[in-house]
Amino acid sequence: MAEAPNDGREAQPSVAVTGTPVVRSGWTSCAVDAPLGDDGRPPHIRTLPRLGTDFAVASAVHCQLEPQRRANGGEDLVLTEGRATDVRALLAALRLPDDRTIIEACTLEMPWEPNLLLFDAQGRWIRPGLPMDTCGKPVPEIPEAVRGLRLTTVSETVVREILSAGAAASGCGQEWSDVVAAESRNPSSLPRPGKVAIPSAAQLRLCVYRVSAEQQGTPQPAGTFEHGLLLPQQRRAAIERTLAVLTPVKTCSGAADRFAVLQNPAITGGEIYVELDHCRRVLSTPMYGPPILAQANNTLIALLEP
Repeated sequence: MAEAPNDGREAQPSVAVTGTPVVRSGWTSCAVDAPLGDDGRPPHIRTLPRLGTDFAVASAVHCQLEPQRRANGGEDLVLTEGRATDVRALLAALRLPDDRTIIEACTLEMPWEPNLLLFDAQGRWIRPGLPMDTCGKPVPEIPEAVRGLRLTTVSETVVREILSAGAAASGCGQEWSDVVAAESRNPSSLPRPGKVAIPSAAQLRLCVYRVSAEQQGTPQPAGTFEHGLLLPQQRRAAIERTLAVLTPVKTCSGAADRFAVLQNPAITGGEIYVELDHCRRVLSTPMYGPPILAQANNTLIALLEP
């Protein structure tokens, strides 16, 4: 992966961590004993003591989060526990010194950090610290050594669903930002009123999302997929005619529980958002020009429901 542009952050040598890794016993699984942080990264990886010579390593376990597609087209985020017994190259990389090379500034990208555990022949285990560079990122020999491990899958645990079968079949995303709610937070800067139009030749996909109570009122609210489909031509034409005669938006505040997204599946951008309840505002985001706000009527709402 290419590095992000230099962020101007001055490089500071990482502080050396002393001591030895804590030796534990009673390993259960990655999900129980080596959970990842809320950001999907191993916790406290920069403050762990380095591997010494008093722990006889017999195998390594790598716990990694990966998307996995189901037979029905949906997708899950899966925590996979892989074990390797040939760990010579990995141990050599773990015992490298920190790279103290002085550079002017660090790059902005988040480094990849393995969720790595080492086991002895008795089943005891440690989480070792990693050799770091001046910017506090693992030296390149670490990811190279982890990628070179010949891992045997021990277990797989579904953490959460990424994409439902329904969303996959319809071509809709599992989650979508509630753009109308976000754009309407400041009444003084509402999009201008105007006519909402879609290209007559464009195919149209309808995706409907529900916004949870926890998401409503947040700075960037999002909805979860409810249903969706590619619209038949007759229904698509009826929606086009209805959008063309919408009236200016009425004064209203608050967010909807459900909203629809109309999009051309052949391109990215130019979506039309419709609140299906509460204020029932329509927000058009044309490819060129400013957004347009209008008021949905009963006909449009009925055309967007199953």
